[in-house]
Amino acid sequence: MKQTLIIETEDNTVLQLLRNLAAMSLIRFIKEAPSIEDQITARFNEIYKDENSLLEPCLMMAQVDAIGNEDW
Repeated sequence: MKQTLIIETEDNTVLQLLRNLAAMSLIRFIKEAPSIEDQITARFNEIYKDENSLLEPCLMMAQVDAIGNEDW
């Protein structure tokens, strides 16, 4: 269910406060995003550290067949 917030005011103070809050939230997200990505990568690395990343031979052959014999 979509919810909409409607603010009707002639006082620009409330609108300015909301703009400032949105700007601060965006700045905080941008600053923390690399940290979050590093945490996700570290977690995946931990989970898959003992996993073999090689494709099964039949999948490898299917990929080779799909690509064809082209010069790159």
